[in-house]
Parts: sequence; C-alpha cells; structure tokens
Amino acid sequence: MRLLFISNLYPPLELGGYEQWCQEVAGGFRARGHDVQILTSNYRANELTTWETNVHRRLHLQADIHHYEPLHFLTRFQEEEAANKAALQQVIGAFRPDLILVWGMWNLSPSVAYWAEVLMPDRVAYFISSYWPADVDMHLQYWQLPANHVLGKWVKRPLRALANRQLQQNNYPPHLQFQHVRCCSHYVRDTLLQQDKIPTSAEVLLGGIDPTPFMRPSKPSQTNGNHKLRLLFAGRLVEDKGVHTAVEALGLLRQQNQAADLELTILGGGHPGYEALLHDLAAENQVTAHIKFCPQVPRAEIPNWMEGHDVFLFTSIWPEPMARVVMEAMAAGLLVIGSEVGGQTEMLVNEVNSLTFFPEDARQLSQQILRLQQNPALLPKLAQAGQQLVLKQFTLVRMINDMEAWLKSITTENKPEKWEFAGLGRRA
Repeated sequence: MRLLFISNLYPPLELGGYEQWCQEVAGGFRARGHDVQILTSNYRANELTTWETNVHRRLHLQADIHHYEPLHFLTRFQEEEAANKAALQQVIGAFRPDLILVWGMWNLSPSVAYWAEVLMPDRVAYFISSYWPADVDMHLQYWQLPANHVLGKWVKRPLRALANRQLQQNNYPPHLQFQHVRCCSHYVRDTLLQQDKIPTSAEVLLGGIDPTPFMRPSKPSQTNGNHKLRLLFAGRLVEDKGVHTAVEALGLLRQQNQAADLELTILGGGHPGYEALLHDLAAENQVTAHIKFCPQVPRAEIPNWMEGHDVFLFTSIWPEPMARVVMEAMAAGLLVIGSEVGGQTEMLVNEVNSLTFFPEDARQLSQQILRLQQNPALLPKLAQAGQQLVLKQFTLVRMINDMEAWLKSITTENKPEKWEFAGLGRRA
C-alpha cells in the first residue's frame, strides 16, 4: 500500500508519545514493504539540519503551541488555509497514495482533514488517540470569549466581527465525515460517541509498544528492609499529570514515619511555574531529601532509568486516552501504581497487574505505597502480571498487524475502478 500519514507534529519535533507512535507505526509499515510518506506541520522545521525525503513539513498550525495570536489569525488565516490546501494537493498529486491516515490533529486546521476527504473520498482513515474531534476549535474559542478588561471589549468587538467574517467565508469549521475510524481505547470511542463526534461504526484498535528495549534480565526484589523502594515518575511536568499527588503522598508517609526507605525520582520538564510548585510542595511536606528532580532525557535513555527503579507512578488527573509510558513501565518489569482515569482503566486492574488509586487522592496513593513496603512479595507478583499483559495485548507488532488488516480492508471495499482523485484525474 501507498500510505500518506497526516500528523500535526512528527519526530524529532514532537511534544510526546502520540507523535512518536506515528513514527513507529510508519516505520513498521515501511519494514513490511509499504510506501509511507508523512505530511506534517512546519513547527520548528528551521531547526532541522537533516531532512527525511518522505516527510513533508509544510502545514501551518493554527497557532503557537503555547498561546493564541489573534493578530496572526487576522492577517494570515486565509493565506495559511490556502497554503495548507495547496500542500495537501501537491503531495497527493505527486505521491498518489492508496489511503490517507489522519493521525494527529491538535492545533492543525480541521480543513486539512476535510480537503483530504474531498480529494480522496472513501479513502481517508482516522486513528484517534486523543479527544481532538470534540475539542473546541481554538479560533472559535478565542473569538467567542469576552475580553478580560473594559478597554479590551471595545477593541475586540470590531475584530471579532472581522474574524467571524473570515471564518464564514471559509466555511469554517468544516464538517468531517469520519468514514473509517479506529480509537486507541474504548474510553475514547465511548466519549466521542456520546458527544456524537464520530459514527457508530468506529471501533477500537489498541495501541502498543516495542517491549524489547525495556526488557532486562530480572533482578531480585529490592523491597526488603535493607533497600529503599525506588519510585519513578517520567513525563511532562504540567498540572494535569498530577505529579503533585505523588509529592503529597510522600508527605503523608513521612508523617507516619514511613518515608525513610523511599526514593522518588521525578524525570522530565514542563511548565516552569508548575516545576516551582513541586519544589515548594516538597519543602512544605519536608520530603525534599526523598525526591530527586531530573531534567528530561532523550527517549532512548528511558529504559535505563526504568531499570534503576521498582515502581512507576502514573498520577494523571485528566482522562488519558491510553498512556504509552504505562506500557513501557510494565514491559520494564516495574509495578505500576496508577490513577483510575480514561483508557487506563481498561489496562490497570487493581491487585491483578497493578495497584490503583483515585486521581489526586494522595492518601490512597500513600496507602498503596505503604502496602508494598509492608508486603514486599506483592511487588514482583503484580509487576510480572503487568509485563505479561503488555507482551500479550500491547505490543507494536500486534498494533501494526491490526492496523494493516484494517487499512487493507478499506482498499478492498473500494474497488480500483472507483479510485479517482477528485480534481486530479484518475491515477495511472
């Protein structure tokens, strides 16, 4: 198959696991003989020193990834919408893909997916690992919100009218057909179905990882009286990841004189204000000596960090669609203590393959950590069950197998004689 992936971001210029997933799946398809090209945004593309010939970094994002720029919208919106459409047409015309797979759309105009559906009817598939179809469009959100102060109201009112005219002239936002959809978890599918954002024909296609880099020779448990219980959090340091819950839990354990044999590594970077809050919270709870803050490291180094720990703390507050890092931690043989949110509830089963707690419930988290201290044999038992779960259900090979079968079924349903590129003529 000739496959064109559309993704808002693509490594090495990514924000997290979602884009890394895209790269891994694309590489897996190429290894099986499929021809895969990527159409993605020009986000930070000027920083690259080498370019991949099969990656087209030509799309404009809707806004800066950190904040909305209203003047940029007013002066560049129509130009960038036209440029995105032209880039899509040119790549399709030159590559002539059999199918388009829309991967990530956060901060990318929905018009890109709409034009893909127009140019290649019946041959656009969506793999959804977030809630972007239900997200409020950032252009609409900004211009509908009232100004924060009186002067801003007088300035924003005429600008809002101008912005609305531009959006209306471009029939924005467009309605998407979502004819072929797979979601990464039942939670994501059910959430989007409840909001009537995707058709009832949408099904679930679980994600997966390559467990090989994380699998290391088993070591004896280090949770006896002579060793510390080594806890790890790895990820972005932002409020919705809930890292403060882990710090508060250590504080509660310290109050019970149960923190002496605990070490928590917080690995990652994020919002400076939130990072400062975590440091202040550690000092307030008198657990600074038990916490090691480490900056973000290259992805290739994550397996080594996991090998040096016993427990992985998944503390997210928001409903994660299905976190890759949990799969990686389980593959590495770490016991996961995780919050019961989103798609993770389909993976983490308390006292079967993990220990769980309610999001932001520091007391419940502290109790689960204390259980491991008091019952060391529980750690290897649950960790092994978690590792077996990943090896059976959450591997990258299984994910690519399922996705390949799905995409092939779409090409089979749409006979070649029907495959005409709208506005581009029949493929040779």
